[in-house]
Amino acid sequence: MVVVSKLLENDGKESDLSVNKLCLFLVNVENEVNVQKISKREFDGLRDIIPSKQIFLNLYVVLASNFKNVNYGESLKMLSKAIGFLQDHSVFDRTNSPDMPIGIEKLLLNMENLGFQDMNSLWGMLGCKYVPSVLYKIRTIALGSGYSYYRPYAISIPNDSVMGVV
Repeated sequence: MVVVSKLLENDGKESDLSVNKLCLFLVNVENEVNVQKISKREFDGLRDIIPSKQIFLNLYVVLASNFKNVNYGESLKMLSKAIGFLQDHSVFDRTNSPDMPIGIEKLLLNMENLGFQDMNSLWGMLGCKYVPSVLYKIRTIALGSGYSYYRPYAISIPNDSVMGVV
């Protein structure tokens, strides 16, 4: 019943995946500037390993109930159940989601309030007609240390070496 899908394809046609489903889609990503984590250098015996900086992100996602015609009542019922579930399960971490990708420690979900003007702007930006929906902020996703495919490092030069001598 829930799919990760936008409501419209890039050509403006309705996505087949989204019909009569709850659709979850990303509408914004922001850098969380209030959280900083200091990473320590490591020494592996030959070089200092400088870990990649972590970045903390907030994701804004819409959960839209895209049920058609006579299914409008079902649409409201499904959205209500989803909101209830996310209200009861607003924190996801390794204890309740052991398959969470490495580099992401915890996801915190907060329902966001949108006024009529902001909601109108959001749905206008999406290019869709409004359907019953709710906006969630998924807080503090840490990317970086342990997430990168490579580990940048600085080479340590032994104290007894001489630079520039052949």
